[in-house]
Amino acid sequence: MVKGKQGYIKSKNITLLDTIETGFEWAVKTLSHRPLTTKAIERKLLIRTNNASKVTSIINRLAGCGYLDDRKFIESFISTRIRRGPYSRYKLKRELIARELPEKLVNEMIEKLVRPEQELAQLSTIIERKTKAWSGPADEKKLGKLYNYLLRLGFSEEAIRNHFQDSLNYCRDWEN
Repeated sequence: MVKGKQGYIKSKNITLLDTIETGFEWAVKTLSHRPLTTKAIERKLLIRTNNASKVTSIINRLAGCGYLDDRKFIESFISTRIRRGPYSRYKLKRELIARELPEKLVNEMIEKLVRPEQELAQLSTIIERKTKAWSGPADEKKLGKLYNYLLRLGFSEEAIRNHFQDSLNYCRDWEN
């Protein structure tokens, strides 16, 4: 049994990689389909070879040739997510750390690539788009749903509250 995306599945015919050269070729082919993090390709290689030293030399060769770079992966990931739609800095960080990338590198790249003003602009756009669709005045129920939606997108409570107070002229005792 092999663990797949949806639980355990019947064993696939996994090609065992005997030499470093075949491992390198397999890794290049895999990376040509989809960019992967260093940890992800390492995990895949360890399944196919039971030799950690081979895996290390393959990864070093991939990095040396420029096929494997976590910084480029993070840049690509962030730009893709932001292009698709609104993404908060927190949600980006959470998803990148879930991919086993170093937290220090993730924080550095997010600070470099995602400006706080950009995040606030996205927040404003979402709130404006959602409130336009409302029929009638804003009430507690609608604002609560909007608030929870924005939290699920990963925006901070403080940013949402400030925006509610500034743009919607809505102030409530948030401590209760």
